[in-house]
Amino acid sequence: MKQRIQIILAAFMLLAVLPSEGRTRKQTRQDREIIDRVASWQIEHFKDAGHSETDWTYGALYRGLFEWADYSSNRKCLDFLMQTGDRNGWDFGDRLYHADDMCVGQMYARMYEKYGDKKMVTKLKLRMDEIVHHPSDAILQHGIGNASDRWSWCDALFMAPPAYVEMYNIFKDEKYLQYMDREFKLTTDSLYSHTAHLYYRDRTYIPEKEANGCDVFWGRGNGWVFGGLALMLESLPKDHYTYRYYLDIFREMAGAIIKSQDADGSWHASMLDPESYPLPENSASGFFTFGLAWGWNHGVLTDPAYKSAAEKGWEALKRYVDENGFLGYVQPIGAAPGATGPDKTEVYGVGAFLLAGTQMVQLKRRPKPMAEVAEYVPDMSDRAYWVETMTKIVEPFYVNLSQGTLRKNMPVESRDGMIDGNDRVCTYLEGLGRSFDGIAPWLNLGPDDTPEGKLRARYIDLAVKAIANAVDPSSPDFMDFSGPGSQPLVDAAFFAQGLLRSKDVIWPALDDVTKARVIEELKASRQIEAFESNWLMFSATVEAALLEFTGEYDEAPVDKAFSKHAGWYKGDGWYGDGEEFHLDYYNSYVIQPMLLDVSAVMKAHGKKWGEFHDIELPRIIRYAEQQERLISPEGTYPVLGRSSGYRFGCFQVLSQVALLEKLPLYIEPAQVRCALTAVIRNQMAPGTFDENGWITLGFAGHQPGVADYYVTTGSAYLCTFIYLALGLPADNPFWTEPASLWSSQRTWRGLSVRDDHNL
Repeated sequence: MKQRIQIILAAFMLLAVLPSEGRTRKQTRQDREIIDRVASWQIEHFKDAGHSETDWTYGALYRGLFEWADYSSNRKCLDFLMQTGDRNGWDFGDRLYHADDMCVGQMYARMYEKYGDKKMVTKLKLRMDEIVHHPSDAILQHGIGNASDRWSWCDALFMAPPAYVEMYNIFKDEKYLQYMDREFKLTTDSLYSHTAHLYYRDRTYIPEKEANGCDVFWGRGNGWVFGGLALMLESLPKDHYTYRYYLDIFREMAGAIIKSQDADGSWHASMLDPESYPLPENSASGFFTFGLAWGWNHGVLTDPAYKSAAEKGWEALKRYVDENGFLGYVQPIGAAPGATGPDKTEVYGVGAFLLAGTQMVQLKRRPKPMAEVAEYVPDMSDRAYWVETMTKIVEPFYVNLSQGTLRKNMPVESRDGMIDGNDRVCTYLEGLGRSFDGIAPWLNLGPDDTPEGKLRARYIDLAVKAIANAVDPSSPDFMDFSGPGSQPLVDAAFFAQGLLRSKDVIWPALDDVTKARVIEELKASRQIEAFESNWLMFSATVEAALLEFTGEYDEAPVDKAFSKHAGWYKGDGWYGDGEEFHLDYYNSYVIQPMLLDVSAVMKAHGKKWGEFHDIELPRIIRYAEQQERLISPEGTYPVLGRSSGYRFGCFQVLSQVALLEKLPLYIEPAQVRCALTAVIRNQMAPGTFDENGWITLGFAGHQPGVADYYVTTGSAYLCTFIYLALGLPADNPFWTEPASLWSSQRTWRGLSVRDDHNL
């Protein structure tokens, strides 16, 4: 009896469930039917719109058709797109830079990804390469001059950026993302309201007001941006350094968008003044529904309110499709909120509808929210930590110098407080020479497809632009290597050493004009006479770079530097700084790294003092061995001599010997890695950076009092010298070997340690 009751209950439960499941399947079938009907109507009335087939209007339609066809295997849509591409030679409009003429490239790239026919992206690649390599310098004030060559209106953020992301995915070339990222952020800085979380159409609308006194935020304009962001996030690698930036904007906009949805599920031409435009506007509604549904389906919008808004939006959209597949209430082409009506349609509105429908039929299959997508958190391995801290140090410097705003924005600090940069103009060259010298081996690895490789590609681009500005006499950040004063010789040499350390990547990336200017400035530093001290190595290093990159050099400064230092060697890996011995870190800051690098160039070119390289190498190895022992079990070290404000840059020698893979066999690479990581962590104390991310003066945190009289903000970038070992690939044992105790840790724990003496 009990068993019969269970069977009966199970049967009733099944009957209760089946109708509900049946209704869901029925709704899905109905949705698919109406999407196919809209697509078919538009294909059949393709010519009615009267636009060029490579126009932005059709570009939006093509993207919607492709996404629906790719999901549903709608052969009619795919054949139509193939025929359209072939008929137009997979080509574009005539305006090279105009974002509107890039929009059809989205379909071309997606078709290539599906079919693999190179003709589909050949012209797209040629156009993008021309733009990326010769970017427009137009201002972002829409309507003035050639401002439309830049993304000076918000619609452009749908038209072009998704195509650049797709091309990155096809060719794995970081330049496409770098260009897209830079231009998108400039447009956002110009047009995005951080209070309303919406975009102005262009800058001319910022002072305008609606009839109700609210700012003018155009429905379709924000639909363009929101839909474009969804397409970008779909294809942008989640571990890319800029992914979070776009995700944050997408989420902010989503919150504002659902607040402006009406009770019937539609959006209006004016987002903040719907009463002035009471009719639904279905291009905006289509893009908003698409973005919200995409966000839900991909787990980046997890509040059920977003799913509900997408469902209401979709039901509203379907109400305005007639029995033939005609979609009404689409605002005609414009640049601001405007009237619409039941007989108004446009191909871009249909494209938005198809994008929305593609996501909605998938949303029906996912009635519960997906788990929050895992945000990219860098792997805090030692290498990742090194990369993170190194780039944090140099980021504001290179961003500003690459944009010509370094003198304008870089704060200049001395031990007596903040000063005018004009009172120590060499501080900017100090920052360039020292930071570039420190990051050069890492840059020299070149870009690759890993997250770090993509980040490196960005810094290569920044460095190339920064160098060009530094040596361009017309640049506001021009740096005179000849003076005033003697200090420019020091940092001309550090810069020259950086060029030698990155010669496989950075030098070839410089254009011919910049190369000539670099050579001119290096030669200009010859006017400065070096003191009888470690300064002699500065003149020698400049000559080594000139020899490497021009084939010619002045032998006299090299001869003097090496003959003097050969006599200043004190034994056991130590040189005097001149005739006198100084218990400081200048053997690491300057003397031994430059002796080694300059002699390596001389040896490679068969010049005098090339043989000194074989003498210096065991000396620098011995000094590196001592440096490893100086690091305490806690990751601290003695603060000795001048220039303690250069922080952990004093371990340049240890890092360089590790980079050269010349550590003694009894010193494991992993123990050096762990020791140096501990040092970095200790000195990255609170106060190391100001509120805008600029490095401050200090040893461990902000301590301007430890700075010598000659130290200013630019000087402090010498700390980057500790990062030379980042020039070793990520799969090198230095990075992959398990953590290991360094010498002082072993000693203080009573473990066996090799006795220390000079060999």
